[in-house]
Amino acid sequence: MNSTPEIGSKNNRRAGERGAALIMTLLVSTLLLIAGGALILTTSMSAGLAIDSTAELQAYYSAEAGLNASINVLRGNIQSATNLTFRNAVNNPTLNNWLTYNETINGTSVVSLNTTPAMGYTVSISDPDGTPVANQPERLLVRVTGYGPKGSVKRMELVVDRHTFDFAPPGTITVRGNDDNTTTLGGFNIGDSNAKEYSGYDHAHPANSIPTFAVTHANDFTTVTNEINSAKPNTVSAVEQVKQFNASQLPKFLQTAQDARDFLTIMQATAVANGRYFTSTPASMGSESSPQFTFVNGNATLTTGAGLLIVTGTLTANGNVGFKGLILVLGDGVFTRSGGGNGDTYGAIVVAKFARSWDPSENGQAHNFLSPTYDMNGGGNTITGYDSNEVDRALSVAGLRALAIREY
Repeated sequence: MNSTPEIGSKNNRRAGERGAALIMTLLVSTLLLIAGGALILTTSMSAGLAIDSTAELQAYYSAEAGLNASINVLRGNIQSATNLTFRNAVNNPTLNNWLTYNETINGTSVVSLNTTPAMGYTVSISDPDGTPVANQPERLLVRVTGYGPKGSVKRMELVVDRHTFDFAPPGTITVRGNDDNTTTLGGFNIGDSNAKEYSGYDHAHPANSIPTFAVTHANDFTTVTNEINSAKPNTVSAVEQVKQFNASQLPKFLQTAQDARDFLTIMQATAVANGRYFTSTPASMGSESSPQFTFVNGNATLTTGAGLLIVTGTLTANGNVGFKGLILVLGDGVFTRSGGGNGDTYGAIVVAKFARSWDPSENGQAHNFLSPTYDMNGGGNTITGYDSNEVDRALSVAGLRALAIREY
């Protein structure tokens, strides 16, 4: 029996799949278009962000330049008809007596750094402690706004201290005793002349006073008291002639010998940077009109001067020499003065003995404070007295101290 092929039936089996390839092609093309569009968008956004990032960076550099310029002003490196003091800076918060605001960016008068692109900064100074107007602020808050192109703005602030380090003298003369709290001073002599005088009354503000002598343990207290009583006690004037302090009550650099070593390292580096580092007696230790920071790494002979004097060896003086400021004899811890004269010393004195270095075989040892020597003998009409103004001036001569900086 013959059969006829069902050609039409076979051809209709995939009739419902017609156009599938076209649809798949369109879907793939759509996905490719979406991916390509996303790539183009991302690329254009990245280019825009790169441009904006450059502008933001330029604003940041402007703010940074403003901070540097402000510190330069506060250090007194910019000449002006107005003398730079922290009080004058607060009274002239934009520092426009020292900085030139000469361009306008986004409607704000700025100190211009560049015109193409536009870059500049503004400065704002304030006293974070609200110091009475009759006094110099101890700290300043410096806020700088940096401007860049495309409306970019960056803000930074810095707190600066007028003093290189914190120091409130425990006594007119502080002798940091041996850490064993037993061994007495290596030598202590204030002289037996009726003409000499030691005073804890503030020469700048006589209503205020501190102890004339400050010590750190009971045996030294007895030694100093006995010396005062046997060497014309009426020549030592203060509410307290001698007072004992615990280590925690002392300035930071006198609390431990390691603190003292770290302090000397920092101050030596500061002296080198300021060109005031010496290994023997320098030609000048400053003057009353121009106090100086002087660091002598070794022995020195005291000359008439003013400011901050740090000596790591033995400091020797004669009766005719006077000094106004802060004298720190740290290291060998020996301060001697002899002979008659009328050289007066106003400010404060600290003497402390400790090792700055040692043989490597001693690395495991404590190397604490040892027993210092304070030996003043001879006659003359000399005065060794406390003066808060001279101490303040001494703490200011080594430069400003940055306490904190941040972007806000």
